Amino acid sequence: MKYIVVIALLLGASIHLQAQAVGKAQVNAVAEDLIATYQLTEAQEAGAYTIAERRLRNQSEIAHLASSDQKLYLQKKNAIREGEIVSLERLLNQEQLPILREQMIERRKKESELIKKMKAQGATREEIQLAVWEME
Repeated sequence: MKYIVVIALLLGASIHLQAQAVGKAQVNAVAEDLIATYQLTEAQEAGAYTIAERRLRNQSEIAHLASSDQKLYLQKKNAIREGEIVSLERLLNQEQLPILREQMIERRKKESELIKKMKAQGATREEIQLAVWEME
């Protein structure tokens, strides 16, 4: 019995380490994208890595919901996106904020177009909300 517990712990640890190795590459890619998009200073780069790591960790935690509870998955995915926006607003300085605001305006325009299109097709409120959450 003791051996089974030890083997299970070692197996879990090895899987966790493999996930971290893949995660580091993804975190670096996302952080580098944030750094390039917002032209972050060296002092802000650590914050970009933290935001990227948090986003990817949260997304991996809800990934299992994509197949079991699509509505809950989309709600949580949207909450992750909104949390990232708040974190970015705190990180960015006054010269960088217009870039984020422009991205938010573009997203709202796309949402508005989607809502108008779906209303014209006679979609329900819930269908429209789910479609908005599915947007990337």
